[in-house]
Amino acid sequence: MSRNKQDDAIELEELLANEEGSNNIAPQEANQLHEYRGEVIKLYPLDYQKVPIVRWQMAASLTLFLVLGLNDECNGALLPALTKHYNVSKVQVANLFIVQFLGYCTASLLTQKIHTVVGARGAMMMAAGLCVLLYTVLLLKPPWFVLYVACFLPLGLAIGILDSVCNVLFGNLETHKNEWMGVLHGLYGAAAMVTAPVVSYFVKYSQWNLFFILPLTVSFVGLTMVPFAFKDETANKYNYLCEISREEGDDAHPSFWSLVRRPAIYMYAIYMFIYLGSEVSTGAWIFIYLLEVKKGEVISMSYVTAAFWMGLTTGRLVLGFVTKRWFKNEYRASAFYTKFCCLFYTGFLFVTYFSGSSTLYFVAVSLMIFLGGVFIGPLFPNASVVALQVLPKNMHVSGVGIAVALGGCGSAILPYSVGIITHLIGFEWFPFLCWIMVAMVALVWFLYPKVIKGHEEYL
Repeated sequence: MSRNKQDDAIELEELLANEEGSNNIAPQEANQLHEYRGEVIKLYPLDYQKVPIVRWQMAASLTLFLVLGLNDECNGALLPALTKHYNVSKVQVANLFIVQFLGYCTASLLTQKIHTVVGARGAMMMAAGLCVLLYTVLLLKPPWFVLYVACFLPLGLAIGILDSVCNVLFGNLETHKNEWMGVLHGLYGAAAMVTAPVVSYFVKYSQWNLFFILPLTVSFVGLTMVPFAFKDETANKYNYLCEISREEGDDAHPSFWSLVRRPAIYMYAIYMFIYLGSEVSTGAWIFIYLLEVKKGEVISMSYVTAAFWMGLTTGRLVLGFVTKRWFKNEYRASAFYTKFCCLFYTGFLFVTYFSGSSTLYFVAVSLMIFLGGVFIGPLFPNASVVALQVLPKNMHVSGVGIAVALGGCGSAILPYSVGIITHLIGFEWFPFLCWIMVAMVALVWFLYPKVIKGHEEYL
């Protein structure tokens, strides 16, 4: 036995002796050591107030989650520059969404397998490492458009993994999970919010590729934090937790098809597919809509676009603190927020129905899209919390990973579909398409209690 394993074994014996001989240590508040498949694994509650390493995990996750916002908004904001630089059409640029969709699909199939082989630590290091590598390539301005597009296949894989791991971590926090889920997803919105204005300035000086310094830097910082923050999150720890938390009759690692047949997972996946599609479609295409249909100026319209992401960020940061204080559970809170989201998307549709070019007109457009963002913002984190509440722990990573990754496909397919449809029938129909997607989000959410049975306390 190595020196480290001897130390671990001694620590394990001392801990067990303390727990047997003293009532001063509550097991759920202390590190617990268990030997599993020849490795001593460390278990601890996800309580950032009592366990310092959890704070490091949260910090690394919050840092890397910024990459998601920068990535999802960049191609919509870069679209005019890409069409000009590579001499391609908007429809060809829309292929970026499909390529990233394939990456998300790959993530949905591989996330659980990656965890069983290298654990959360390895999964996070792989995802952050891919981001560093690929944003470096994009920063160097690929000479061919096909190479630019190809970068978003592994980026989709990396972002799907990051999305899953971060949502599971924050959704399982023992204290203030709603508030911190709001902060996590609020940072996504904040990153997306600044993307369009920042890209506009780089494009103005014909240096659009320099935008990728931002996600590259954030990815690198996150990558340096992960090895320490997730040092205990090994493959054996993941496999052990799946084994002890599985329900009777379930496998420790259920197959993909057995997972997607569970109502809690397929409803979550359908919801996330439409939700992410509506959110990213709004953020990615509204800039082009304002330029082409409303004939706005580039810099001014970038700030109108940012109003949506500002609203989304505000909603996630503020309403995360409201949810637990005003509502019985996260499901009912989202039902309330969804109604107001539909209301303000209707207001956006109504305002844009009329033509206008005055400052007051664009202020009205900004206000509607800002308020729509406020109430669409908390829907993602709340849906993740509800999913974790109704799923057994051994399905958290695999189930949420599949649902978030398949749902993330909506952030590729629906924006791509919006690009194709508006190309065929005209971009003036863009607000109506956004309204339809939000209405479908509301419909799926209100069907939850009818499909998912046996969890009345959460629904």
